[in-house]
Amino acid sequence: MIQVTIEHTNDTIDQFTVEGHAESAPYGQDLVCAAVTSVTAGTVNAIEKMTNTLPNVKLDEEGGFLQYFVPKDAEETTMKTIQLLLEAMIISLETIAEENNQYIKIIHKK
Repeated sequence: MIQVTIEHTNDTIDQFTVEGHAESAPYGQDLVCAAVTSVTAGTVNAIEKMTNTLPNVKLDEEGGFLQYFVPKDAEETTMKTIQLLLEAMIISLETIAEENNQYIKIIHKK
């Protein structure tokens, strides 16, 4: 199962962590895992491109782990863009989870 943990302070997303594998199909054919990877990696890439900030991430090169930390010292307009992209990511992940709740769990920590 994939577990996505979103950590918040008030209404601000501070970081997210994606751990595990969906195991909804054989390796290389797992559409749930591919969808989650596309959404989360795409979000990190979009943040980097749209805000000109280097991402602060930890990841396992072999898969199954990605952690993204929101920069604490970002300018207000940059922070708004980052937050908007992260909110869009959460909506996409929740959409995936609606149809595949046996393979993905989303946890919000405040």
